[in-house]
Amino acid sequence: MWELARVLVAFIAIGAYNKDMSTHIENRFGPSDLAPEEQSRLEGLVLREVRAQLVTTGGDVIELPKALNDLFVSVVEAMKRKEAVFLMHENETFTTQAAANFLGVSRQYVVRLLESGAIPFHHAGTHRRVFFKDLVRYQQERSRSRRAMLDSMTDEMVQAGVYDRYVPLERDSSEK
Repeated sequence: MWELARVLVAFIAIGAYNKDMSTHIENRFGPSDLAPEEQSRLEGLVLREVRAQLVTTGGDVIELPKALNDLFVSVVEAMKRKEAVFLMHENETFTTQAAANFLGVSRQYVVRLLESGAIPFHHAGTHRRVFFKDLVRYQQERSRSRRAMLDSMTDEMVQAGVYDRYVPLERDSSEK
């Protein structure tokens, strides 16, 4: 039973580091990478809230630290939802196109963000590169900013007394 957990954690921990971000697939682990009975056994372990252990070739038993165990549990839960898991180093570098794909915006918009200083970057030769951790930081800040703006708009609507009232979106022909 622990053998399966050890293999999964080893697969996650030992994934090959690929410097070419655009074809980085070695650290991907999907539901189809485990047999259904193995996945069921792992899900059973997670439900019982046991902490996984690693067993060395010499027979030493090492209990996973809480942070690593939580990562293991989140991998198993994602697989239960039939989602693949992709492990990436926070210092993984992205091209501007890969950064744009990650953020869901155009490459040119990312270039403008980089040049304006909104996201830190460095050059690899003549090409711009962005660290994954900086993209995540920008994405989180963008989400916080959007949430604050929506909260502000909601407060304004409540203060104006129109929050719970239907407001037609079409204008009367007399208002044009």
